[in-house]
Amino acid sequence: MSSLVLVLARRPSSDVDAAVRRGLAAAPHRGSDIDVRSIGAATIGIARGASPAGGSVYAGDDLITALAGRLDNAEELTKHLADQGALLGSEPAAIVASLFRLEGDRAVERLRGVYEGVVSDGRSAWVFRDHLGLRPLYFHDAPATFVAATEAKQVVAAAGIASEPDLEVLDQILFGDYDDDTPSSLRGVRRLPKSSILRASADGTHQRRYWDPRPLLETWCPSRGELRDRFDQLMGQAVGRMLTGADVVSLSGGLDSPTIAVFGAEEHRRRFGGPLTSLSAVYPEQPDVDESPWIDEAADVLRLEKHTYVRTASPLEGLQRWVRLFDGPVPTLVVNDAEEHYRHAVSLGRTTMLTGELAEFLVDQRRWQAAHYLRTGRWGALAALWRNQRSRGGSVSAFARQLSSAVTPAALERAILAWQGPTGDQGLPAWVDRRRTLKAAQKAIAPARDRWADGQLTALDGPGLTLEADEVCQELCGVMTRRPWVDVDLFEAFLSLPAEIKYEGPRRKDILRWLMRGRVPDSILDRPTKTLFNASIMARLDYEALEGWLVDPPTRVAGIRYDLLADRLRSRNLDLIEYQWAKDLAGVHAFLALW
Repeated sequence: MSSLVLVLARRPSSDVDAAVRRGLAAAPHRGSDIDVRSIGAATIGIARGASPAGGSVYAGDDLITALAGRLDNAEELTKHLADQGALLGSEPAAIVASLFRLEGDRAVERLRGVYEGVVSDGRSAWVFRDHLGLRPLYFHDAPATFVAATEAKQVVAAAGIASEPDLEVLDQILFGDYDDDTPSSLRGVRRLPKSSILRASADGTHQRRYWDPRPLLETWCPSRGELRDRFDQLMGQAVGRMLTGADVVSLSGGLDSPTIAVFGAEEHRRRFGGPLTSLSAVYPEQPDVDESPWIDEAADVLRLEKHTYVRTASPLEGLQRWVRLFDGPVPTLVVNDAEEHYRHAVSLGRTTMLTGELAEFLVDQRRWQAAHYLRTGRWGALAALWRNQRSRGGSVSAFARQLSSAVTPAALERAILAWQGPTGDQGLPAWVDRRRTLKAAQKAIAPARDRWADGQLTALDGPGLTLEADEVCQELCGVMTRRPWVDVDLFEAFLSLPAEIKYEGPRRKDILRWLMRGRVPDSILDRPTKTLFNASIMARLDYEALEGWLVDPPTRVAGIRYDLLADRLRSRNLDLIEYQWAKDLAGVHAFLALW
């Protein structure tokens, strides 16, 4: 557990130390071991607790630094700095300070892991997040002070501003109309975008992206042997960086997490002398959801120490507690399921959880593929894609629509969307204003020339609300989730592959099936369908909890017909899409009810 707070005083002030301590105290779940350091106009504080997501502070004559989270490549950086005669210490914050002395703010490009950090020379301060934004960082920029902190509530406390909801942001979250620059749900608190660094000084602030992988797209065309060797090296490195000795792999019956288990099991046994633990939720009363046969086979083949439990969490229990902790509502995340999973891991003595999450951002972003081939004149690849789609029942008209997106201007796409309605409107509840969802869908349309690249970089879209909330849940439980699939070096390698290699076959994730053939059981590789957990979610639907938040609420959100919603809740027959909308709306009202 860890968090940090920075206050940079732009005017003389005697209250800076107290402000930093107020900020740290506003998130007690992140630890109580507090270290506060100052240099010139800047004061940095860090709070630590007992979990793998640690933190460190370095204080020198010319720099102070703090890093909260995990620096995965500390060993490599330490060697590099020692060779340069520039190493100030072995703690992550000292490594960051050493790099800043050598390279200035370009130092952040070298870092790998899950972290947020701050560096100050007493006149300016630099704040930054990890490349994928897996840990949060917020700030408040005012004439007298600049404040940055891990959580929005910490910024509010340290800056001494009023804690109040931002109704515009709540509207954007509910209707999916947000982007990487969307502020916090607490008014006056902004979110630092992922892969960004911000410099604050007496003269103002300057923000830039330090990582843009777009130039890497389709720049590497390896042979099959080269690709397999490189994948093994990078995935082995990613998993190895994340192991701590108190590890558990969150194992499902799909393909993504068994791949992590393949690399983790061997390395864990070599380094720590025992088997890697696996943990899985099972659903014996719901055969359509239960993945026990594949989980059992993977655990047996890989010689894992297998643990399972039956899912019992109530999805809406403690909703207001969660939105208070998250400083706002969060779409889609079933946080009580996540908490239940983490609590089981901690009960086994495991505090680092490896998951297969986010693999789809590397190996399953096929949208705009046909249009991409057409725009780049890759006729053989286009013909092969057509044959693949026809073999699976694709129609001529569907393929023609894919091709048309290569040349259709964004303005025309928006007009077509206004006429036909967004794809996401299919099943949209009658009590939700379609005009509001249309606005969000139209905003997301990119120029034709950018669509393929944007699709490959979907992992960098949006503020990462779900990931940020999940990180808070981890801190509360005392566990840290690690996602090897989005290790930056592995991510860049997949981005650099041509579409013909990455999406060669007709099935989803075919490249991964080929890479893992002979290492993951064939029964998993050849599964014809993907498990959906809809039945489990619907079986635990709590109508009374929804009614408590949504029937005649004191504040109403524009674009919602509350009379129709109340009728639907009384009918007790919501479908999954309707339930998801109702759950997300309940989160908004639970947050508003805090005031």
